[in-house]
Amino acid sequence: MSIKLGAKLLTVMLSSLMVLSLTGCWNYREIEKMTTIAGIAIDKGEKEGEIRLTLETVDGTGGQDVLMVGYSHISLTGETMFDIVRRMIAETGRKLYWAHAKVIILSQDIAREGAAKVIDWYIRDTETRADIHILVSKNENAADVLRSDSYMDMPLSFKLNEMLDNEKLFSSAPVMELFDFSDTVNTPGISSILPLIYLKEHEKGKMASIGGLAVFDRDRMLGTISEEDTKYVLFLRDEIRGGVLTLGGYNHPPGISLEIVRSKTKVEPVLVDGEVEIRVKTHTTTFIDEAQENMVDFLSAKGRVELEQRMEEKMVKEMEKVIQIAQKQYQQDIFGFGNQIHKKFPKLWKRLEPDWDEHFSRLKVTVQADVLIKGTASTKHSLKMEEEIR
Repeated sequence: MSIKLGAKLLTVMLSSLMVLSLTGCWNYREIEKMTTIAGIAIDKGEKEGEIRLTLETVDGTGGQDVLMVGYSHISLTGETMFDIVRRMIAETGRKLYWAHAKVIILSQDIAREGAAKVIDWYIRDTETRADIHILVSKNENAADVLRSDSYMDMPLSFKLNEMLDNEKLFSSAPVMELFDFSDTVNTPGISSILPLIYLKEHEKGKMASIGGLAVFDRDRMLGTISEEDTKYVLFLRDEIRGGVLTLGGYNHPPGISLEIVRSKTKVEPVLVDGEVEIRVKTHTTTFIDEAQENMVDFLSAKGRVELEQRMEEKMVKEMEKVIQIAQKQYQQDIFGFGNQIHKKFPKLWKRLEPDWDEHFSRLKVTVQADVLIKGTASTKHSLKMEEEIR
């Protein structure tokens, strides 16, 4: 073997050994020396200028599929998030692992003073992730919600993550991750919204529930919109992926429930006599899931058309209602109409943008709904009501 060939073989062997030595996780940390964070709650402290950070932590091993043997809470007060986090490490003697954190809950006091001040650290830190859900506590302190123990089988943060993943089945609240919120705060032509979380009485105690939304002017919360009205905000934002539409109810004929299987909303800015207007049209496909009264023969073509028209009228009325709330009560474009104007009429938008809140409050918006009932979700015939049997 020549010296030249031997040198080549030695180089290959050394390179192979170096590759093998790098096969471990570059960011590996001993799990027993770390505290895994599941959820975060942020409230104002008792003293002026202080904030209180509460963390829900889990104990266990197994990485992402963590085998949980328990969970607990840590609270500490300070002047900045980074200061509090560093002191938590000092007091517990363990580093904080943020990669599995599922939710951030802000109190209304924090949200009204400006959410950016308390989430800035989380966005900047290299060990946190921006795909974490963010919510606003409706009536309680954020820490009270995080500490509620109605879900004894798992940390509340993990349960909330599941609830938000399933929210498309209900359409009662927007689903916002931290990067969505921070992106919207910095995007002209659309105002930020966040889902609301609150505690309600349950046979096992107080239970966390999600519904409704908080309206923001940039990063400052202005007020809330109810759970029922939120559904129609989501229609206008083209964020409906499921849910239920109702006509009437118990002892209020016809008592019809329609399951949403598809929905699409088109927002079109148009110029009329030199003024910009917005035309909204929704297309919603549904199945009949419930019929409490047999007032309408929904199996016939005529009956189905009647139901479709009645639902279309209700949807238009409800969407016009939430547009009025956004325009008159908050003067905030939570639907992104300005963003659509920016795309279609960029020169016009340049003139409107500086005073968009004012222009939005006077913006003419026309709404049209198109509802299609494709059939029933299961049986072909409804049960006979007692009056009919007689």
